[in-house]
Amino acid sequence: MAWRMRWGFAALFAAMLVRVALPGVLETFGPGEPVVVTTRAVAAGAVLEAGDVKLTRAPPALVPEGALTSLDAAVGQRVGEAVPPTAILRDTQIGQTSTRDAVPAGRVTAAVRLSDPGMAALVSAGDRIDILASAGASASGAIAPAEVLANSALVLDIPAGAAGDASGADSGGGLGGLGGASGSSSVSEGLLLVAVTPEEAALIGGASSWAVITAVLVS
Repeated sequence: MAWRMRWGFAALFAAMLVRVALPGVLETFGPGEPVVVTTRAVAAGAVLEAGDVKLTRAPPALVPEGALTSLDAAVGQRVGEAVPPTAILRDTQIGQTSTRDAVPAGRVTAAVRLSDPGMAALVSAGDRIDILASAGASASGAIAPAEVLANSALVLDIPAGAAGDASGADSGGGLGGLGGASGSSSVSEGLLLVAVTPEEAALIGGASSWAVITAVLVS
């Protein structure tokens, strides 16, 4: 009689264990095809990090053509379009190997040097920014409104060292050049590569020699 009770308790315990563990097991190892899905929204031009994606399984009928099937195929790749959370990643959405590949149609790549390199530390590839130019205070002390050089510019890349020591930054702004920069400033401090219209690129180039260049993060 005692052994029947022990077997009964063992069977009950096993049933409870399966009931608790089975959903997670099925998600990882259960029926379906392995696919890579996003864990959060990913902006166009962003480079996928390990926390942006996960491997799961989906019914074959829901797996699109070209779906990625391993995390190695996704992590470190740049996405060419905005991807919502829980979306199955496809090979046509990733794999851009240069900033040129991520430039939307009708846009060009422009280099803009922010006057405060610390601002570059707050920006990531895939963000959208408004780029502003200001001449600073006038002789009377009045501050003129900043001029908008570009609206919702897509940040394509932030060169290594762009978010440098603000104490050594160029206080006069500039675009990609070294004019007016202190000798201790890195060439890449405050530098961003952005996708803008040709007209906006011309405005950025014209303002680089006289304006304090700043950015406003819009998304």
